[in-house]
Amino acid sequence: FVATGSWLYLITGSALGTGAALAAYQLFDHVRRRVAAWSNPWADIENKGYQITQSLFAIGTGGWFGMGLCQGMPGKIPVVEKDFIFSAISEEMGAIFAICVLLICLGCFIQFMMIAARMQAVFYKLIAFGLGVEYIVQVFLTVGGVTKFIPSTGVTLPFVSYGGSSILGTFLLFGIIQGLYIIREDEEEERIERKRERELRNGTKRRTTKKKKTTKEPGFEEVPKQRVR
Repeated sequence: FVATGSWLYLITGSALGTGAALAAYQLFDHVRRRVAAWSNPWADIENKGYQITQSLFAIGTGGWFGMGLCQGMPGKIPVVEKDFIFSAISEEMGAIFAICVLLICLGCFIQFMMIAARMQAVFYKLIAFGLGVEYIVQVFLTVGGVTKFIPSTGVTLPFVSYGGSSILGTFLLFGIIQGLYIIREDEEEERIERKRERELRNGTKRRTTKKKKTTKEPGFEEVPKQRVR
């Protein structure tokens, strides 16, 4: 949609994504469990809703300033080091620290979008935009899942959650964006250099034109004007 501006791609993609989500709900039992835990975790707090309720307890216990490093009980949350690391941060470091983590992620996304907007080649522009959207969607899925905003998807928080493949994938993402930034700087330097060359050529042409206009013909002497009384 971003590349073409055609609403057909956006509508078709949204419809296919919705259909895939409904099909997954019907086919996979763990998807139904996560949706049930999201809709009402308190109904089965000892089984299906245990993970999300412990996450909410941890976030509420931490308050604004947290209980202190290694002073909380994040181990009560299953798979806390991967899927629910944001809950552990909120419990021990507090909501203010957790909000700062989100602001860092948001700042990275804004930088990605700025790089994409300044790229001259459409191919590089779309790469930067796609990777930026992928990054912020991953952050949204992680934080939204632990706060019961959306069903838990088991996605890690970039550069925060434990996981070798997650860290490697995020490093590759940031490496590509860094490469695009270097390309953008080179394009900017080339544009400035071309602008200077045009200005120099235009300045040379103007000086040459002025010299031609002020050049006198050989043997021609200007007669001084007499004052009229």
